[in-house]
Amino acid sequence: TDFEKDRMMAIRAEDQTVNAALDGVRRYAASMSTESMKKAEQKEARELTEYAIALETAGDIVATRLLSLAQEKSHEGIRLSKAGLDELSALHQQVMDNMTLASNVLISGDMESARLLLEEKAEITKLERTSRKKHLKRLRDGLAESFDSSDLHLETLRCLKDFNSQIAAVAYPILHKGGQLLETRLIENMEQTD
Repeated sequence: TDFEKDRMMAIRAEDQTVNAALDGVRRYAASMSTESMKKAEQKEARELTEYAIALETAGDIVATRLLSLAQEKSHEGIRLSKAGLDELSALHQQVMDNMTLASNVLISGDMESARLLLEEKAEITKLERTSRKKHLKRLRDGLAESFDSSDLHLETLRCLKDFNSQIAAVAYPILHKGGQLLETRLIENMEQTD
């Protein structure tokens, strides 16, 4: 519909705004004189620049991959099963909650919040895997809606997981500084997530 096309164009325009802002962060960091900066300040500027790149990548996932899937769903009249839609909606809500948490981690630098964010990243991976398995079971059970929406469902799961991974990247430098990435359990959780 026209409304959806207008919305898609607004999201793509917003992505351009985000890209410009993040490009500004990179340019600002690159223009800073490292001679007058302490090594810790240089490292912090580099980490912020790397996170700006991760956020730009997250925006591209929405503006390119997810919008293309939404457009395909609309043009082809694809309907998700109720169970599939519920799973995707729950995963989306969890990712949005993690986005709020990631923003708080970026501003506060709080180690416990950073740990929670990586734990939530692992939870998103678990939810994505569980939804994929349930979707495949619905396919085996012959649910027509699941068959028709299979590619859409699986690609949306992957996009949400990838988006979440990009926003969770803010936690790594904070945990590294605090020596938390040396803990075996957290390393194992991160390896399973990736």
